[in-house]
Amino acid sequence: MATLNRSDAEDFLYREARILDDRRYRDWIGMFTDDATYWIPCNGDGTDPNREISLAFDNLKRLKDRVERLESGLAHAQLPPSRTKRLISNVQLEDARENEVTILSGFILYELRRSKERIFAGRYEHRVRRIDGEWKIASKKVVLVNNDEVIDNLTFIV
Repeated sequence: MATLNRSDAEDFLYREARILDDRRYRDWIGMFTDDATYWIPCNGDGTDPNREISLAFDNLKRLKDRVERLESGLAHAQLPPSRTKRLISNVQLEDARENEVTILSGFILYELRRSKERIFAGRYEHRVRRIDGEWKIASKKVVLVNNDEVIDNLTFIV
């Protein structure tokens, strides 16, 4: 049974955060499994993305489309692109199975765009799976603290 310890989980999350902050979106897409989902629920913790309103609910194809749009220069809401910094904390492992584990963590995301600063906070729930000796994201759920408030222009990857 392949195991993931907390230190390795932290390194995994820190690497993902750095990749996103550097806007290396193709590398980020490479961190996902083929059947991956990316979900940002609205109005609470979110229990079923198929029955609830979401800020985002993407499969891998839609994530690739999102990345393509960000890189194309056609995403006017990201011209100029946001500068971001993610801080990850309180990493815990849960629900470990053979070659699969859930990583829970807290985050703060700082954004600067056109001299306007915004701060988002919340928790990540990553379900990671070991494929060909490498840990990949099978699902990523982003629960924003303010997901029941108006959030304008959330056009970067959370």
